[in-house]
Amino acid sequence: MEVTMSLDQLIYEKIPSLSAGQRKVAEYILNNKDEFSYATLAKLSKDISVSETTVIRFAYSLGFDSFSAMQQKLREEILSVPQRNLEGQIQNQTFYQKIFSREMQALQDWISHIDEELLDKTVEALLNADHILVTGARSSYHAANWFGNRLNLLLGNTHIIQEFYDPRFDLLNHITDKTVVISIAFARYTKWTYRYADSAKKMGATLVSITDSVSSPFFNISDYTILAAPLKDSMGFSSPICMYCLFDAIISKIHDERKDMIVERLKQYEDTYRDFDMYYE
Repeated sequence: MEVTMSLDQLIYEKIPSLSAGQRKVAEYILNNKDEFSYATLAKLSKDISVSETTVIRFAYSLGFDSFSAMQQKLREEILSVPQRNLEGQIQNQTFYQKIFSREMQALQDWISHIDEELLDKTVEALLNADHILVTGARSSYHAANWFGNRLNLLLGNTHIIQEFYDPRFDLLNHITDKTVVISIAFARYTKWTYRYADSAKKMGATLVSITDSVSSPFFNISDYTILAAPLKDSMGFSSPICMYCLFDAIISKIHDERKDMIVERLKQYEDTYRDFDMYYE
């Protein structure tokens, strides 16, 4: 059977239906395309720590007739794209320039496979929400705070859940089928974030998760899951560059859809700030 979509597109489309073992295969492919395209089935099984049967079933789940057919598809895609010698390009750059170059390349790679239909559905859910709850713990909390504040500035119906300190159970008790809960969850994933999201989901909320890996547990419960961290730094932490670009894109789309209303809201805010002499002019 001929597969017309790119392997990346197939993987992102099928993630919700994959088993835990198959998601490990998917994550390995996304991060190690060159290695996967030529390695033997036995070696891949060992490197990914899954059975050979899991790798084969993963190929079937994407619509391939065999593991070899999937591997050949990946080889063809690699050969069809002009290869960038990133290391060669940055070898004469300073330390900081090298970091910036890798970040920019990661952003470009991420943009190339972003699902715009998924973003549109997410924006539509936010625009139709009666309330929006934004959650994030530890390293994800500051991102949740930034995004939640921007959403509330535009829409006026957003609450930021300060996990561990202010769980806001009262908000859970007022969830409706028009409530949207946004979970920002980067490894290591906290149980609190998951439990809050799961409870909200069981009460009827629409769950949007912004996470960093196809192995994230939030794929199991989310209505919409957006991957936004394709790059790890030298310490193994996810780069936030794609996540904040995603926030900007969603905010910009909301502004575009509700421009007149939002302009009026922001004008009212400015009048209030001026009355309180809040900022330097």
